[in-house]
Amino acid sequence: MSFLTPSLIILVFLCMAGLMYTRRVSALLALPIMALAIAVIGGIPGHDILTEVVGKGSMKLHNAYTTTMFGAILAELMNRQGIARALVRWVAEFAGDNPYILASVLTLVTALLFSTLGGLGAVIMVGTIVLPVMLSLGVSSATAGALYLFGISLGGMFNLANWALYIDVLGVEREKIIAFVIPFSCLIAVVILLFLALELKSWKNSIYLFIGSALSLGAAFVLSRVFDPSAAGGAGANLALLDTSFNIAVGLVVLLSLYAWRRHSGGNNSQGDIPGFALFTPVVPLLLVLGCGWEIISAFVFAIIYGVLATWNKASINQITRSIIDGITTVIPAVFLMVGIGMLINAVSNEAVAGAIKPLIASFIPTDPIRYVLIFTLMAPLALYRGPLSLWGMGSGLVKLIQTGTTLSGQAIMGMLMSVGQVQGICDPTNTHNIWIATYLGTDTHALLKKTILFAWLAVVGGLVLACCLGYV
Repeated sequence: MSFLTPSLIILVFLCMAGLMYTRRVSALLALPIMALAIAVIGGIPGHDILTEVVGKGSMKLHNAYTTTMFGAILAELMNRQGIARALVRWVAEFAGDNPYILASVLTLVTALLFSTLGGLGAVIMVGTIVLPVMLSLGVSSATAGALYLFGISLGGMFNLANWALYIDVLGVEREKIIAFVIPFSCLIAVVILLFLALELKSWKNSIYLFIGSALSLGAAFVLSRVFDPSAAGGAGANLALLDTSFNIAVGLVVLLSLYAWRRHSGGNNSQGDIPGFALFTPVVPLLLVLGCGWEIISAFVFAIIYGVLATWNKASINQITRSIIDGITTVIPAVFLMVGIGMLINAVSNEAVAGAIKPLIASFIPTDPIRYVLIFTLMAPLALYRGPLSLWGMGSGLVKLIQTGTTLSGQAIMGMLMSVGQVQGICDPTNTHNIWIATYLGTDTHALLKKTILFAWLAVVGGLVLACCLGYV
């Protein structure tokens, strides 16, 4: 019986993986089905399945999906008020016509936008602006699509709504996430610069590659010191910073309210009239969280207020109302996916299931630095198709077993997931944004996969080594 139970649980994982891979069952259905099947196979009593797995499991990630909703409202507002479009066009106008520099800057702006934006609608909206500009530089369609994917993935590293999932599932502190994300994102930036230099095939770009890489690595060093959680002044200093930043935020809201009233009374109500300071809207929540220690939802709320008042026009009331409704609507699939993830986590965390499968997990999960880097580098493709190394798929249950059944810390698992997640986020042919980008550019998803896989894999190695250097393993 001790052998039969883990064998059946693994069989359930494999069957669901096959069904998701062949696209016969979506992850939205596969995860709750998997949770119930594993609970029954593991011998969890019926009343515990109803209360712990289904009831409490569906609410387990409430903080993550509430955060996702507020992030979606801000993203929809930026779409409706034209902030994202204005930012891309402004950069394209002033960045010059050097292909390497302009493509690099457009990728950086894409990353900035997707630190707040999310969903296929945002991908389409930004892509229809960014991709034609890249193509006009003489960049091939596959290269332009790859750069766009790199930018989306790089921005996703700073998407605060994504952080909530690591906080809830792995119990990683926000400061620990920041300590990893900042240097890792700079390493990814170096990989992007290398990719672009090789694609453009011009030796004169080597100087831009050298300068850009030096700036990225220098930024990693400086920002890691600035946001070093061990250098914080303590609870009193943090509270003082929160109070000070809140008072500044209140004063800013008053000034922006006066500005909005002036725009309204002066008849300056054109929706396309975007003031320069409104372009800072996607940066506002990042500055508040990283620099001032605000909670993520609070930062999103202030950014929404900032965006509305900075772009005020006669339709703003309707726009914010529609942003709330449409923004939440766009993330309902992600919210339901988190409901399924919560159920799966509670199912595999139950002692009846965990006790049966822990020995198997402990036997093949590496816990020393060298094997950690080597094995997870080789296993990186398992993050594709919402596989066992994808937190947004089958991995949501597996990572909890890894945390409870091995000596790996939550930070080490987070570092692994963020690292291998680059392969999934950039290369996966089943991603809806990959499909749209390939269709828009007249290519196919496998061409994008071939173009990006080696560089995404290089980013994986960098992230895993970084996790070891930070002492997570």
